[in-house]
Formats: sequence, structure tokens, C-alpha cells
Amino acid sequence: MKNTNVKTIAVFFMLAAASVVFCQESDAVNQDAAEKEKVVLTVDDAVAYALENNKSLKSAAIDLEMKKRANMYSWNTFLPSLGVSATASRTTENSTYDTIRSTIISEARLGALEKGGSFPSSKYDLAVSEAGFSDEEKLHWAVIAPNISAQWNFNLAMIESIRAAKASYEAGEISWEQTAKEMEINVKKMFYGLLLQEESLNIQRDKLNNAKARYEQASINYKNGLVPELSVLNSQVNYENQKPEVLSAEQSFKQQKDMFVFLLGLPFGTDIELKGTVDSKFVEVNADELVSKYLENNDEVRSLKKNIELLNISLNASRFSTFTPSLSVNYGFQPIVYAGGEWNSLGDATDNGSLSFTLVYSNLIDMLPFSANMQKMKDTKQQIAQAELGLEQLVQNTEIEIHTLVDNLYKCQANIEAMMRNVELARKAYNSTLRAYNNGTQELLEVRDSENSLNQARLGLMNEKFNYISALLDLESKLNLNLH
Repeated sequence: MKNTNVKTIAVFFMLAAASVVFCQESDAVNQDAAEKEKVVLTVDDAVAYALENNKSLKSAAIDLEMKKRANMYSWNTFLPSLGVSATASRTTENSTYDTIRSTIISEARLGALEKGGSFPSSKYDLAVSEAGFSDEEKLHWAVIAPNISAQWNFNLAMIESIRAAKASYEAGEISWEQTAKEMEINVKKMFYGLLLQEESLNIQRDKLNNAKARYEQASINYKNGLVPELSVLNSQVNYENQKPEVLSAEQSFKQQKDMFVFLLGLPFGTDIELKGTVDSKFVEVNADELVSKYLENNDEVRSLKKNIELLNISLNASRFSTFTPSLSVNYGFQPIVYAGGEWNSLGDATDNGSLSFTLVYSNLIDMLPFSANMQKMKDTKQQIAQAELGLEQLVQNTEIEIHTLVDNLYKCQANIEAMMRNVELARKAYNSTLRAYNNGTQELLEVRDSENSLNQARLGLMNEKFNYISALLDLESKLNLNLH
């Protein structure tokens, strides 16, 4: 019985050891797989992924491709319409043979009468046969004639349609560039926002580690009789209270990274690592100079100007179609290559075709000032006037926004410089307070206050750097210009 128990215990430990080895191997395999799937991203890499994979941008690219083709082949409006047909006419009764037979018989009867005789009906078929005619299939076919027809229409409004296709493509290019630029700005802001969130998480982790270190130091001091037990308990409570905050921050950061992965078009669950810092070199800019040189680069301004151009083209097209005649050229070629049982060469064939030139006003009523057509043209004129007013307002608003963004840049720059000095002072104060606490000459509350001041200074500096980058990106977007 004792040997049996020993064997059972031995088998149990062997299985337990095997399970541990298997778990370790599985963890190693999973860790290797996770490392393989991890994608390291710089801000430029993130933008490249978004531009390549984003569905909205792909849809906009398809729209642009359609407008590009419409522009490339807009000249096809001048192509004529061309038709080809053929006519073959066959009679059920051989009318051609009957006509020839009647003619031969009439001539024979007339000849017999002139000679004082008669021409009996029994000789009709013989007379026709002697003349070399018979009821053949070819005599059933009256006419065989191919037909080629062409029609070409022209109005000055057709030229405006080509201009409209070109302007529409250019407007599509502006729209696509605007969409891509907005995508780039959003990706960059989210990238730096994640870096800011990661830095905030690191500060919370540092705070947790510091709380743990203070708890351990308090325990040592308590054992050495330097501090009362209450100090140990307070430091332990402070340490334990910070754990849920760090876990919550880690979960929030993971969720934001998953959203960023979705925005980039990467597979769900892709583990990404951001490579970069929330930092940017300061740029020297002058608002008035930027407005005078680069305001016209603004995508919204360019887009509205192109829309005004399209409205003017539409108005000109309406004027041409209303007040100028349309030219219509019609041509038909119909040679009769077979008739009466005989084939004709194209040179000898009778042409039943035609050539005509026609100038026409489609609807004279459209010229009257109260007509629907003229009212539509007046509406277009007023739309142009509205768009021009909107352009003036847009230019003014954009100028104000540029000045505001430049002011924000310099404000953020001044704040960053001040906060950098504040961080250094807060760090020195914290280190001094921590040394005093470790020596037992400062209370835990003083250390926590000093640490909070340092963390607030660090977070404030990071936030201000992020604000500077955001303002710089917005300014670049407004001017369609790279400033850094």
C-alpha cells in the first residue's frame, strides 16, 4: 500500500512538471508570435498606412478617376453618329418576269396584227423562251442596296462642355487633396495624442513605482525604529490606491490604440508600437507674410473658386445653346448594287443617298425673358454672385484663422519655455523632499504634494507641446504648406 502511494505521488509530480514545461513552451511560442505581429510605427509610417488603406480615401480616388476619364475623352462630344444597314427586297411573285413576259407577248401580238395574222396564246411561252427569258430566282429580287448614314451636330455650347469636364476634374483633384490632407492631419494628431496618453500613463506608472518604493522604505524605517507603524500603513494605502488608476489608464490606452489601428486600415488586434516624441522644433513665421504669399493655397478657397468657374461655364453653355443656332450635317450613301436581275459595280451603281446641312434654333420661346430657360440663367447668375460673396467671406475668415494660429504658436512656445523651467524646479524640489523623507525628516504628505507638483508640471509641459504641434498642423493645413 505504501509503495502504491509513493508511485502515485511520483506520477503526480511528473505530470505537474510536464504541465509546467508545456505552459512555458506555449508562453514562449505566444510571445514570439506577438513579437512577430507587432508593428513599429513612426508618424510618417502611420500616415502612409492611412493613405493606402483608408476606405473613404479609396472611394474619393475612384470619383477622381471617373472625372479624369471624363476629362480625357470629353472631345468625343464632337464625334458624329454613324449607322450602317442594308436593304434586300424580294417579291413573292416574280413581278419582273411577268413584266418582261407581258412586253414580249404584246410585241409579238402587235407584229402578227401588222402582218394580217394572229398570235395564239399557245405560243406565248415559246415566244418568251425564244427571247431568252425564264422564271428564274434572280428575277424575284428587285433591289439589293447597302446604306451608310452619318449625322454630325454642333453648337458652341459643346465647347463649354469640354471646359466643364476639365474644370470638374480639377475640382475633383482639389477635393481629393483636401480629403487626403485632412486624413494626414487627423492621423498625425491622433499619433501625437497617443504619445501624450502613453507619456501620461508612464507618469502614473512612475508614481505607482514611487509609492511602492516609499512603502518599502517606510517598512525599513519602521523596522529600524525611525518611523511609527502609522507611516507604514499610510504609505501602503497610498500604494494600493494607485493600482486601479494605472490599470484603468492602461485599458484606456489599449482601446485608443485599437481605434488608431482601425483608422490606419490595419487588421483588428494588430499590436502597434509608436516610435516618436511629442516634440517639435519652433518655427519662425509672420502671419501677414503667410497671408500674402500662401492664402491662395488654401484648399477651401481653391475649391470655391473652381465651383465659381464651373457656374460661369454652365451659364455660358446656356447662352450659347439659347442664342446661337445648331448646325446639323446629315449624309447618306445608298448604292443600288443589284436590280432587275443585274449586278452593278459600285462605280456604276445608282446612289440614292443624300447630303444636307441644317441650321436650326431649337426653341425660340427660350429666348423670351419670362421663359423657364431665361429664369434658370438668372438663377445661375445669382448663384455666382452668392458664391463670390462667400469667397470674400471665406478669405477674410481664413486670414483671421491664420493670424489666430500664429498667435497660438507663439503663445505655446512661450508656455513651453516657462514650463520647462518649472519642471526642472519641481524635479529639484521633489528630489530634495524625497531625500528628507528617506532620512525621516519629512512627512509622507510632503512627498506626495511634491510628487504631484512634479507630475502636473510634466503633464502640463507635454500638453503644451501637443498644443503647439496641433496648431502647427492646423496652420500647415490652412496654407497647404509644410512649415517644419
